[in-house]
Order: sequence, then C-alpha cells, then structure tokens
Amino acid sequence: MLTAGLISWLNESRRTAQRQAEANLKLLHESQVRFGRLTESNEEALRQRETELRLITDTLPVLISFVDSEQRYRFNNLAYEEWFGHPAAEVYGKTLWEVLGESAYKVLRPYVEQVLAGEQVTFESQIPYKDGGTRYINAIYVPQFNQQGTVEGYAALITDISEQQAALRERKRAEAALRESEARFRQMADTAPVLVWMSATDTFCNYFNKPWLDFTGRTLEQEMGNGWTEGVHPDDFRRCLDTYTNAFHARQKFTMEYRLRRFDGEYRWVFDTGVPRFAPTGEFLGYIGSCVDIHDRNLAEKALRDSEERYRILTEVSPQAIWMGNSDGGITYCNQYWLDFTGLTMQQTTGYGWICAIHPDDRVGVARHWHRVFKTSMEAVANATNYEVEIRFRRVSDGSYRWHIVRGLPFRDAAGQIIKWVGIASDIHDRKVAEAALQQLNEMLEQRIQERTVQLEAANKELESFSYSVSHDLRAPLRHIGGFIELLQKRHSSTSLDQTSQRYLKIISETAKQAGILIDELLTFSRMGRTEMRYINLNMEELVQEVKRDLIAETPGRIIRWHIKSLSEVQGDPSMLRLVLRNLIGNAVKYTQTRNPAEITVGSIDNENEVVFFVQDNGVGFNMQYVHKLFGVFQRLHSDPQFEGTGVGLANVQRIIHRHNGRVWAEAVVDSGATFYFSLPKLLRKEGE
Repeated sequence: MLTAGLISWLNESRRTAQRQAEANLKLLHESQVRFGRLTESNEEALRQRETELRLITDTLPVLISFVDSEQRYRFNNLAYEEWFGHPAAEVYGKTLWEVLGESAYKVLRPYVEQVLAGEQVTFESQIPYKDGGTRYINAIYVPQFNQQGTVEGYAALITDISEQQAALRERKRAEAALRESEARFRQMADTAPVLVWMSATDTFCNYFNKPWLDFTGRTLEQEMGNGWTEGVHPDDFRRCLDTYTNAFHARQKFTMEYRLRRFDGEYRWVFDTGVPRFAPTGEFLGYIGSCVDIHDRNLAEKALRDSEERYRILTEVSPQAIWMGNSDGGITYCNQYWLDFTGLTMQQTTGYGWICAIHPDDRVGVARHWHRVFKTSMEAVANATNYEVEIRFRRVSDGSYRWHIVRGLPFRDAAGQIIKWVGIASDIHDRKVAEAALQQLNEMLEQRIQERTVQLEAANKELESFSYSVSHDLRAPLRHIGGFIELLQKRHSSTSLDQTSQRYLKIISETAKQAGILIDELLTFSRMGRTEMRYINLNMEELVQEVKRDLIAETPGRIIRWHIKSLSEVQGDPSMLRLVLRNLIGNAVKYTQTRNPAEITVGSIDNENEVVFFVQDNGVGFNMQYVHKLFGVFQRLHSDPQFEGTGVGLANVQRIIHRHNGRVWAEAVVDSGATFYFSLPKLLRKEGE
C-alpha cells in the first residue's frame, strides 16, 4: 500500500509540474510576442516589457532560456544562477557547447536540431555538465518564428527532476528488494526439508510450499483454505482441528502429531508446529507452520521398544550369563542364568559383589586386568579396548569351579565418555579341558614329527648316496659290455655271423648305450637335490638363444620356425635354469619332428608376484588325462620309439623349479601341440627360507 501511494504521488506531482511548465511557457511566449511588437513602437516600452518579462521568468521555479538560430544564448532567467552559481549575463551570446560543454551538448544536439527545424520537442534525459555536475531534466523546446515564418531560435523550459528520479529509483530498489526477499523466502521454503504452510487472520491457509504439495500430491488450489484437512486421517481430524482452532484464538504457539495422506495414499505421521505472526505494530497477521515427517522415527521407536522387549526376553532365557555395568565398572544387572549358576541374588551381585563367585586364585589377576582395561578406556576413545578375560566361577549346584570367558564392550555418549558396559560370560570349561588334552596330544605329535623328520632326512641322504653309488657302479659293467660287443663285432665279420646273431649284438649294444644315458640322467637328477644354488640376475632371452643354437646344430635339415618373445629378467641359478630350458625346448623340438614346418614359441607373462614362462609347440601333444604322470621320474607318455627319452628330464625340471619356489604345469591336446609353463617369483625366496 505504501509503495502504491508513493507511485501515485510521484505521477501526480509530475503531471502538475508538466501542466505548470506548459502554462508558463505559453505565458512566456505571449510576453515575447508583445515584446517584439513593442520593439517597433518605442524603446521605453521595450525596456518596460523586458523588465516585465524578467520579473515573470525570474519568479518561475524552472530554468528558462532563449537560444537563437546560431545556438547562442540570448536570455536566461534567474534560475540559471541558482543552477550553475554564476550570473546569466556571463553566457550571453555564447554557444551551447561553450557553456554546457561537449558531453552535455552531445546529448542535447539531436533535440536542438529538431526544434530548429520547426518542431516542438519534449524529452527527459540525464545531462553531464562541464562543471562536473549531472542533472536529470525534463525539457520543452518551442521554436520561435519571425514574421516571415522562419525559425529565429527557440525557447527552452527545463525542470530539474533529479529528486523525482531518485525517489523513483529508490522505489524501484525497494520493490526489487521486496521481490528478492519474497523470492528468497519462496526458495528457502521450497527447498526446505519440511512442509511449510501459512494462514491469514481468518484461520484459512493461504500458502503451502512445494515440499507440501509434493508430499500430498495435490495442487495449491486444492489445499487453499481448509482444503488441506481432506488429507488428515479421519481418526486424527477432530483432535487436529481443535488444537489448531484453540491455539489460533489464543494467539499461541502449538505442536501436534497427526497422520497426513501422502501422494501414494499412505498415511504418514507428521509433527506440526504453528507460530503466530505479528506486524511491527503488534497487529496479528496469521500463522506460519512447518511439518516434519516423523513416520519412520515412530516406526523406529516402536521397533526399538519391541527390540528391547525381545532383548529382555532373550537375556532371561539365554544359556549364558549376560551383564551390564555402570561407567565405574560396578555391575548393575545380571540375567537369570547368572543368578541360577552362582546362587547369588541381584542385590549380592551388584557393584563388585560378583567377585566372591570367582576362584580365589583368579581374583587378583581379574581385578588388575579389569582396572587396567577400565583406565585405558576412560583416558581416550582411541585407546578404548574391549574387556576379555577367562575366569573360573563357582557353580552353586555342586560347588565346582568352571571356566568362563567374560567379554565386555564399553558404550559411550556423544562426547566419548563411557556411560555403561555390556558383556557376556560363556561357559568354556569343556572346551578348556579338550584344549588341554589337545595340547598334550600336539606336543606328543610334534615330538614324533621331529623324530620322523630326522629319520626321513637320514633316509634321504642314504638314498641319494645309494643312487649316486649305484649309478657309478653300474657304469663300469656297461662300459665292459659295450667294449666286448665292439671287439666281438670286429672279430667276426658280417659274413661269419647270421642275421639273427647280428641283430642280437645290435640290440645288446643299443640297450647298453640306453642304460648309460639313463644312468647319466639319474646322476643328474641325484645331483639336483644336493647341488648348492647360487642366485644371480638372469637374462632369460640370452639363455633361450644359447639353447636354441645348440638344438639347431643337433637338428640339421629340420625346418623350425622360432618365435622368441621378449622375456622378463629373473633371479635364479643359471646352470639349473639353463637345464630347465634345455629340457622343455628340447622336448618341443623332439615332439615336433613329424611337423613340417615346426612352430616353437617361447614367451613370458608378467604377473603381480611372479613371472610365468612358457614353451609352446605344434607337435603331437598328449592326453591331459595322464598329465599327473608327466613330471614323475621314469614316467613317459609316449612309447613310440620315434621319440627317444628316459623319463627323467621333466622330473628334473620340476625339482629345479620347486627349489626356486616356483610352479610347473602343462596343457596339451592330442595331435595339436603342447604348452609347458613354469613360474619364478619376482622377489625370490632362497631355498630354505
């Protein structure tokens, strides 16, 4: 209302000023005409009329100027001196741009050109004068014509409306501030996590925020007035309405809980708070209120009550002792199990009375442990520790002491202070007896294992020594057999022996050679278990290239396509790992001799903790059903005489890789090639670590 009145007053003042200015300008024009006519009569009348004109114009509260066609000042009334602070006579005959300055003239020039063209001009503008001042003016330019009808100048009636403009700007700022305040309120209300409502002095609601409308799923028009009551649960309606009405008439704050229907039809409990609104003058304006959805809280409280009841029932029927203590460590509650087990009453148990049920030998230790944990937990939350101790409690039924494990957990408030302890005591007597028996059995087994380990190590050493001795002792007879066969073949020419005898000698010679190879392999296998390992950084690509050169020299005429990938460096024994590569790549060469060309690939896979190397071929492969036999001593999956072997090479591979703390395995498909893998750890643990 205040804003509307201010606007009306400003508009009326402006219209009044406009009418007065036009009337003054008309009077001025008539006086000028009379002045012009009198000029032709006599000079005395001219001076009299000039004085009359100045008296008239000097009494007007506006600036009046006459400007000729050359834009030179010919007259200014007394208001000029009040505006600019110097006499009007000083600017007589000067041009507009000389008096006003270039900035002001630039603004006025279009209007001056228009009035000199014979048009009356009315405008409002902000003028920056050369003296540094700035005014917001309302101006009327009226052209002046001579007897020939030519424009000889113009009269300017200028009103300073700066104050009116300031008032208008202030009003606009007030309106903008009001709109901004209303926008902030609406934004706050619409983004608040509560349901907001407002009512007028007639008890009817006239505002609901967006969360309210979203919650109810209704429009603002539907909720206005008393429409919102349609969403109140019928059982809560009368109580809700009475609470609101009584508080409204008493102009008092109120709170109430009721069920409000949500957009999906569910009635949910809300907590409503209403506060009366008063103007600065004390006038009652109505109510503003907010509702909070407490449905889930109510459900949680009910669930908590139900949980507490279930907890009480469970503690009373529990087959374990359940206890609670205060912040000082004194017992405040024990369930029925404790009372039945110890024969103590609740009164005898509370505080520190429960200690009398502890075995005399355990009391001192238990008390010290309890006070140590309690003190640590009280000092800081970061040092909080649960209480756990094993205690013997006396059973009242037979007077025996039975082992229990007692556990306690501290509960703290928001400030981190312990407010209570909750714990449980479980009977572990039978377990303790079983553990003691098991401990005794473990000690016996440990002793037996140590004894058997010593025996096994001795047996292994004897076996290795035996294998080494036998291998060496067998070499001499085999050399004799080979030598005498060679002498026998030289003594008897091919014509003196029949074909059967020659075949027998050939078989004996080849068998002796095969036995010699087998003995060499057996010696190598035996040495692998006794040879001391030396660990160095190895370039696996160089080892592979060395093995490849040796195998190419042993297989002249074969077409083999080699695919050697980039291989990671590892740590290991160079001679042993060279033997691994020799066996695996040699097998790939051997079992691809029926392929033309043969394809052999050697590569590696870099995993997080290990490097996996593989040798892949396109040879005859093997049946995965027998893969478990692959790395056993003297185990061969190919009996074809075309593929020679002793069955010791892969056993050596496995033994070497295991000594490097790695793994070895293989994959294959019959007649479609095989792939052998072995892994070496990145951070190699030396043998025995």
